[in-house]
Amino acid sequence: MGTWIELTNFMCPACPDKKGSDWVCAVDAGSVFINEEGIMECQSQTHTGPVINWKWNCGSDYHNGEFLQTDFEGFSFAMSQAVQLTNRAGSEWVAILLHNVGKQYGK
Repeated sequence: MGTWIELTNFMCPACPDKKGSDWVCAVDAGSVFINEEGIMECQSQTHTGPVINWKWNCGSDYHNGEFLQTDFEGFSFAMSQAVQLTNRAGSEWVAILLHNVGKQYGK
């Protein structure tokens, strides 16, 4: 089922403010994790799904209180800034993740 990595200090992929956040589930308030298959899941494992279906809100005024989906480019840019993911999971894990998320977006 993949290697799960907690999204800490991960840039908001849906917002131009480029604010890093420790991501938490809006419903459960637990940490959010991602695996190399491009699946995201909250700590309670209650909310799970592919990156393409996930919605983001970093608290920036840009969101206007809404949770927004991201495109492949926004997610890829956020990943490029997430050095800690490479440090924790390895560059091969990150490459597999980007490949799988790209497939979700038809890339």
